[in-house]
Amino acid sequence: MNKAFNIPNILSAIRILLIPVFVLLFFKGELISAMVILLLSGITDIADGFIARKMKTETALGKVLDPIADKLTQGAVIICVTIRHPAIAPLLLILVAKEVLMLIGAVVLYKKGLRPSPARWFGKLSSVVLYLVMVLLVFNQFRPFLNHITAGVLVFIACASILLSVVCYYSVFKNIKQAENESVQITNN
Repeated sequence: MNKAFNIPNILSAIRILLIPVFVLLFFKGELISAMVILLLSGITDIADGFIARKMKTETALGKVLDPIADKLTQGAVIICVTIRHPAIAPLLLILVAKEVLMLIGAVVLYKKGLRPSPARWFGKLSSVVLYLVMVLLVFNQFRPFLNHITAGVLVFIACASILLSVVCYYSVFKNIKQAENESVQITNN
């Protein structure tokens, strides 16, 4: 149990606790403070993974807590910005669809006794792109500097990065299932 209370897991928990703070600040119109909270969340996200790998303090709890913190943060920010700007609703829909598909894939693998793939570079790239776009969109709320076309291009890039990660994770999912099927065939022979 003490291993669960390590620095990376505490940082992930802090990220979850920062979500309502961000939402409150965003809707109170304190957008600079909201953006600082979002940046702090992103920094703790990078730090928890780095510390866990460097100090070899990765835990089963951390492998669940970190992605949950990521998804909750991303979802909260996109929902907040979408409420103010319904035109970016496709980004929210694509993100939700991706997460549902990833969850279904993980459940299918677990039911077969297989482990889902850990985060890959394309998933991390998608998260970084999404965070950058979210920070720019939140900052744009405070000091508008993006015209509609530029904002649309940023949302398109975020959507494309999410879709790319879905396609790449599908390939990984397929390879895991194929390896399992080959293993079963070898065992039966």
